[in-house]
Amino acid sequence: MGFPMNLIEDNSLKVTDSGFEVKARLMWYRSLPLSCVEKVSVAIDGKTIESQAILLGINDTAYPVDKLEELVDQTWFVQDSARLIIQKPGMVSKGQECQIEAEIVLRAPYIMVGPDKFLTMPTLYAASQVAG
Repeated sequence: MGFPMNLIEDNSLKVTDSGFEVKARLMWYRSLPLSCVEKVSVAIDGKTIESQAILLGINDTAYPVDKLEELVDQTWFVQDSARLIIQKPGMVSKGQECQIEAEIVLRAPYIMVGPDKFLTMPTLYAASQVAG
């Protein structure tokens, strides 16, 4: 029997100098290259963050979500959390309770579902967390 896992790790909302971040888990049974991440979206308290302000951090490096399709050689391992880094200083304060909404859409590059079309798996998440 497995254990419950959320897209965004519990108690991972953290204020940073450049804004804030949360830890995300890969919601698939196999590690995937970042080029298979088709979409990353985040909203805080109902305010959608523009994609240009979101970075995805793995393997000690952060990448703009708009450039993930190019990263065929960077792997998000199942065992590792990624950091969703939001570059919006002052949007979240320490101790503030926030409603986090996130979506990540993954593409399975080895499961074809039609001509030139691969299986995609959207994962949605919404919960309140207090910023640390």
